[in-house]
Amino acid sequence: MANIGESEFEIKQETLDVLMRSLETLESSTDLEGTAIVSKTGLRVASSETADVVADIYSASPATLISLAEKISEGLNQGELKEILIRGSSGYTIILVGDKDTDFMLFTNCKKAFKLGYYIHKLKKSFELMGPILKQIAQK
Repeated sequence: MANIGESEFEIKQETLDVLMRSLETLESSTDLEGTAIVSKTGLRVASSETADVVADIYSASPATLISLAEKISEGLNQGELKEILIRGSSGYTIILVGDKDTDFMLFTNCKKAFKLGYYIHKLKKSFELMGPILKQIAQK
């Protein structure tokens, strides 16, 4: 089993390889980059090759953002939080949260606005397919 950093998870190397291949496949069929699976506590579990090491610093930021967005969504009676879209001057960050039973989120970046709907749909499908794999990750 591979330990992830100061790990709160135990993950088999085969499981990690499957996740990384899934992320690479997702990126190779789109203009997405820096795609990663991050725990809701901010620990990066798996990432594509385009997700650089500096991204570890930013893994905790989505966890904080998710917590705040969940409170806002519930407070405004908008239901369960599903995704967050962040628009910057040079592109977009998309964070898929999954349901409350999921301890993970899918985090990615893109530069092209005209394909956002397509990307979100593709991300949802990929994240859904990764669900059974993510359930194999044992939490300590």
